[in-house]
Amino acid sequence: MDTQSVFQGKVGEISNALKSQFTNLNLSEDDIKMAMKSPDDLINLICERTGISKEEATQKVHAVMSTLHIDDDTAKSWMAKFGDKVESKYDAFKSKFTH
Repeated sequence: MDTQSVFQGKVGEISNALKSQFTNLNLSEDDIKMAMKSPDDLINLICERTGISKEEATQKVHAVMSTLHIDDDTAKSWMAKFGDKVESKYDAFKSKFTH
């Protein structure tokens, strides 16, 4: 199984873990998927929605990923690949309406 497939399978786990770590996060799984195209996007979204500092959000996200046995390099790799996929789908969707 490739890393992208593994990541797709973990999105629900990551989403649930983030929601339990940040009880006032109030994000859908789709919100989290969109934010996961880069670590900074995810951290910034959590800061916006919870009002906590970037340092605190970063620490808590690292703790969540650690409990799921996802190291920083793996998470960044998944996010980069996932972000590319989201961007290409968005561009394809956008082009249908701009012709």
